Amino acid sequence: METKEWKVGARLESQKRLGGLIADHYKSAREIEITREKPVAWVSTMAPAEILWAMDFCVQYPEAYAATSGARHVAHGHCEITEQRGYEHHLCTYCRNSIGATIGVQEGMEIFEPLAKPDFLLVTNNTCILITKWWEHLSHYWKVPLVSIDCPVLLPGMDEREAVKHVKSQCLDLIRFLENFTGKKFDYDKLQEVVTNAKNSSDNYRGMLEKNKNIPAPATYFDIMGHNFPNLALRYMPEAAEHYRLLNLELDQRIKDQVVPFENMKYRIYWDGLPYWFAIRQLSEKLKSLGMCLITSTYFEIFAYDKLDPANPLDSVAETTALAFFSRSVDFKAKATLQIFKDYKLDAGIFAYAMSCKPSSITMRYVSDFIQKNLGTPMTMIEGDLVDETFYDAERNNMKLQALAEMLESMKK
Repeated sequence: METKEWKVGARLESQKRLGGLIADHYKSAREIEITREKPVAWVSTMAPAEILWAMDFCVQYPEAYAATSGARHVAHGHCEITEQRGYEHHLCTYCRNSIGATIGVQEGMEIFEPLAKPDFLLVTNNTCILITKWWEHLSHYWKVPLVSIDCPVLLPGMDEREAVKHVKSQCLDLIRFLENFTGKKFDYDKLQEVVTNAKNSSDNYRGMLEKNKNIPAPATYFDIMGHNFPNLALRYMPEAAEHYRLLNLELDQRIKDQVVPFENMKYRIYWDGLPYWFAIRQLSEKLKSLGMCLITSTYFEIFAYDKLDPANPLDSVAETTALAFFSRSVDFKAKATLQIFKDYKLDAGIFAYAMSCKPSSITMRYVSDFIQKNLGTPMTMIEGDLVDETFYDAERNNMKLQALAEMLESMKK
């Protein structure tokens, strides 16, 4: 892809607004921790947070906190605390970060500004099985109640309506528990308002992702990856949808003005797996030097709450929880990834194996082979971890990326 006629854009203006939204979110939570004006809940990424927001909970996400800890290069300290307590080095590093941060707060070994202390924990097993045990340990350390929602693995031929029904019944149990826990009656009108805001945010979030179908893309994966946060933690607020509306306008303007993220963009690349948060800058610079523009990833699908419906708020929340991407079969994921390659006109794929995150990594070889067989697209697999830097070999991974670039260059001749 020749880009001589394109202008190179600076950092997205929306990054400043994103920073403000994130800072305000954590500042508000810390104030609530002091004032106790509302209860604080720690919630897993694909849990039905809409129910908690309708009950006026302050919702915090340990997984997002772990990602931030990794990006700030403090996660290793949290992980060391857990290892000193006998937790296995190959245990999920998001988990080790979270438990280590908790122990650090409780025993005066605080390394990084912590989340507001929880009054309640909510977890769903629709991202991985381990996460339930992780939350059980958090419940043990914080001495607060935990509700766990079971989501079946969606195997081929399974009646998805039964899975949704199973999860909805647990959502109703959750509502009854929260009514007793807070002493307040659940407000279904408030739930509809929350779902309406979340639907608007999710629609605009999806619009942001689809801007990169344009050739050339107006932004890289690294430019927009942090913008998953509003749709994760703030989608109940109108400000989240407004953030994405303005971001979409900015991306549209870039497309109109023929602005690209960097010079010498040659290849449109797919990223499979979660980010290596501590290596974002290094990877971004390396890929840029090779003319590789990361365009999209199934990672973004985790934060796309497309099934939310204000006309059926509780049912759609249950459906969103039950039919999460990570609950899908490998065949489903392979076909979904194939469609992404076609829709975004991708030239190659990078599969980022995470040493301690088997749910995100165990299917990678199958999906990679499936895409290659169907499209002939070159692939490579690098290795590392989400926030534990000890698993990452930059030199080895750079050699693999270099080899992928050389393969793409040879295919042009």
